[in-house]
This record gives sequence, C-alpha cells and structure tokens, in this order.
Amino acid sequence: MRNGTDTQMRRRGFTIIELLVVISIMAVLATLVTGAAMKAMKQSRVKRIVATCKGLEVALMNYRSQENKWPCKLNPQNNATTVWYHGEDNKEVFKDMYYGGAGSSTTAYLEGSSLMAYYNGSRTTLNKALGMGRSDVALMYPNPDEPSRVNFYCVEFNLLTDSAKVHVQHDKRGDHNCPKYDYDNMKQR
Repeated sequence: MRNGTDTQMRRRGFTIIELLVVISIMAVLATLVTGAAMKAMKQSRVKRIVATCKGLEVALMNYRSQENKWPCKLNPQNNATTVWYHGEDNKEVFKDMYYGGAGSSTTAYLEGSSLMAYYNGSRTTLNKALGMGRSDVALMYPNPDEPSRVNFYCVEFNLLTDSAKVHVQHDKRGDHNCPKYDYDNMKQR
C-alpha cells in the first residue's frame, strides 16, 4: 500500500512546467539587462563624441589665441558670415595643430592618443598616423548607431564672432551635411 506521504518523499526533481517557468523568467530578465546595457553603451559613445567636440573647440580657440590666426584659410563664399569644413575636409583645419604636423607649430594643440583618424581607407589613432608621417588625416568617430560606420567632425567658423564650433556629422546619406545640433540632447536645433 502506498500512501500520499510516500509519493511525496520520492519526488526529488522539478516538473517540466516548473523548469519552463524559471527559464522564461530568466530569459525576460536577460532581455531587460541586455537592452539597458546596449542603451548605456550608446549613451557613453555619444557623451565621448560630445566631449571630443568641445575639446576640439577649445584646441581651436587656444590655437587662435596663441598663434593669432586660425589654423586654416577662411574664404567665405558669397559674403557668408560662416565658413564650414565638412567631413574629411577637417584635415585642413587640424593638420597644423599637431606637434610636428604640416605647420610650423612647436606646440601640440591636440593630444592624439584618444583621437581617431581616417587614413588610407581605415581607422587608426591620430598618434599612429602621425608616427607614419601623416599629418593630413581627417579626424573621425564611430557612428553611435552603427559603430562600423565612420563619421567625421565638421568645423564651423563664425566670422562675425571670430569663433569656431565643432559639429557632429549626423546624416544617414553620408554626404557630410553638418547641421547644427544640440550637443546635450543630440537633436537638431
């Protein structure tokens, strides 16, 4: 004769239903954690890009203050009050700001270990490019949405205020349009 307590004593494992419930809960938690981690990674990339834009602006203003000129030619078109250097053209702006760069500057206005450069169809650090004797490289950053895609910093010189602003390239077509963006929210103004 078997009684109810004897059957309960012999049961030592979990039922299929119990296992499926636990696995489902773990899958939901993993999905939530992964989504939050991806969002945090993207936000950190965007913050790094914004910080680099501001650092490049400071470097440009330091150059202007110490050298008493901008590091590139400013030729406005049709009486414009701003001059833009779009996309890969940013190499014309920054090449004289590296120590030992194309210019005669004895001061390094940019530190190249954390800046990314685009040279010969691939990414490298600015220091590596300079080590290869290349000071005519464009400064770039990985697109926060698609890290395999390359975007370039764009520089706007305001001739009325004698100031410079560095913008992110934020277009899907890759034609280097550089609209003004709100750095804090990464939205078009």
